[in-house]
Amino acid sequence: MNDKQEKAYFDSESLKKMIASEGKEVKAILCYLWQNSINPNDVVELIDVFEILFTDNYRLSLCCNTDATGLEAINYDYVAEKKEIEKEHGDKIKVYGVNASGTKMWTDVIGKKLQTVQLTKQDGNYLSDSVVFNFGEERRIISISPLDGLIIDFYEED
Repeated sequence: MNDKQEKAYFDSESLKKMIASEGKEVKAILCYLWQNSINPNDVVELIDVFEILFTDNYRLSLCCNTDATGLEAINYDYVAEKKEIEKEHGDKIKVYGVNASGTKMWTDVIGKKLQTVQLTKQDGNYLSDSVVFNFGEERRIISISPLDGLIIDFYEED
């Protein structure tokens, strides 16, 4: 099996959405959480979609791709998603939004411009395993975990 079959890459639509966000000023950070309470003794909660809202109202939304092998940029409709999940799963699975702008992770980037979206290039394609958001002196990394959803952390170069 070659590398291309083992690794996930961003599609052109995701790349266009990320490029369109560069140079824009951050207005808010939103996280959409998915909570599974099918087993009341083992409630699972994870970040399903991460979204940056910019001052011009452009939204960059990232989630896990349908194969759960990487990230993708999507057009996210929280209200429609919530209705669909509730219809399909009742009250056992919930989706809810959280404004994370005031958290320690994000407070320092509100009002700053997203200078670049950094990706890893391999064989002419961009790996979708992680994204580094460069806000100048502040950087954050988004990656995925098959069991934990989106993972968000401070990023420091080695």
